Parts: sequence; structure tokens; C-alpha cells
Amino acid sequence: MKRARLLTALSVLVALGGLAATYGITAAPSDSAEPTQLCQGTVRADDSRYAVMSNVWGAESTQCLDVDPGTGAFQVVRSDHDNGDNVAAYPAIYAGCHWGDCTAKSELPAQVSHLRTATSNWSFSGNNAPGQWNAAYDLWFHTTEDANRSPDGAELMIWLDHTMGARPKGTVVARSVPIAGATWDVSYANWDWNHVVYVRTSPTSSVRDLDLRAFTRDAVSRGYIRDWWYLSGVEAGFELWRDGDGLASHGFSTRIQSVSGRA
Repeated sequence: MKRARLLTALSVLVALGGLAATYGITAAPSDSAEPTQLCQGTVRADDSRYAVMSNVWGAESTQCLDVDPGTGAFQVVRSDHDNGDNVAAYPAIYAGCHWGDCTAKSELPAQVSHLRTATSNWSFSGNNAPGQWNAAYDLWFHTTEDANRSPDGAELMIWLDHTMGARPKGTVVARSVPIAGATWDVSYANWDWNHVVYVRTSPTSSVRDLDLRAFTRDAVSRGYIRDWWYLSGVEAGFELWRDGDGLASHGFSTRIQSVSGRA
């Protein structure tokens, strides 16, 4: 549901070089030392291997990020959200495809049954940021290799931390499940796709070589993901219900390798 609704139009405007400033996008070369302010759309980072997106999808409120276009690090510098029980936005960095917008050199989509390695590093700061939010991975799965469309298989979220009042949608189906060196409570909901959420029982602000394949295999064992589906995108960021100023993402990277030998 984290649809970047103005993505196509904004991409055309940026490509034409017109009106970009109107939409809160400041172009910058990949080696720029100056942060890029992003209020809508996306900014490519690390030679287009990753993309940072503002992604206000559940509200009309204003949100802006400061983005380092070299590394992809970003900070929420303005968040006017106050969206009750519903998520307003998911500012994030991603590798692979997000609703048809794909980065370079990600090795995604990759068929679930062919995944040999799927790991990620990520850290964030601003744990004392005001409001209601989580810090979470968001993995998307398509039923075919065609990722140039809306996801139709599953969404798998991995919550590393969250504030009081931020709760996953759906029903808790398991508690204290051991995966990747920690324990997780698991929730499930059925929307236009399967929505499965793993909430870490002991919050953390940093993971290294987090085994995304282990979460995928657990979801397969529960029937929420199929072996023949395709992992199409790996995202990391902050679901914001209310406020969230000061949250910052650092050091995001992914490593995907399939049995075909691509890395």
C-alpha cells in the first residue's frame, strides 16, 4: 500500500528538467557533498544502486527529507503527519523495485526457491523522535518475474523498533519466534496481497548481515509466501503515523545472490 502516487509524473518532469523544484526535488550529482532535499518522489544513490523515496502515500500532509545522494543516508527534517490509526508515509531507501521503479545492480527480482543469500546491513538514529512510528524493513514479493506493476504476492515487514501505539495490522499468529539471532512476534493480514509482520521483541537500532532469507523461509512455512514467487524489492525506513522529525537512516546495503551464481 506504500504507493508513490506521483512517481511517474515526477520522473517525467525531472527527466525534462522542468518544474522539479516545485515538487521538492533538488538534483545533485552522486558525489555531491551537499544534501538533497526531497519532499516528493525519489533520489538515486550510490550510482543508482539504491533509491531514497519520500513516499507519503496515506495522507496529504507535508514531509521532507535531507538525503546524501552519495550514500543514500537520509533524515526526516519535516513531518506534519497526524494520521490517527493509519500510516501516513514510509520514507525509505530501497534496492530492487518499488511499484515498478527499479534500481540498478540489485539482482532483483529473484525467485524465492533460488535465493542462496539475501542479507542486509542497516542502522538508524533518532529513537527519541516525537510521535508514533516504527523503523522497519519492507520486502515485496510478486507472483511472477514482472515487477513493473503493483505487487500481487506478499509484503513482509521486519520491525526493528517502534513507539507505543504503533501496532501491525492483522492478527498475531505466533510469539517469540527465533529468527536471525533474535525473537519476533508474527502478525498476518490478507489484503490485495499477504501482509506478514515480524516485530522484534527486543528493539534494536542496528543490524548487520540480517538474514532476510530466514524470514522469507519462515513465511513460506506458514503459507504466506510461495517458493515460485519472486522477491522484487528490499526497503528500509520509517512508517510514520504522527510526527517522526529527526529519524535518520544510515549505512543501508543489501547482498542478494541466487543459485544461478549472480551476486
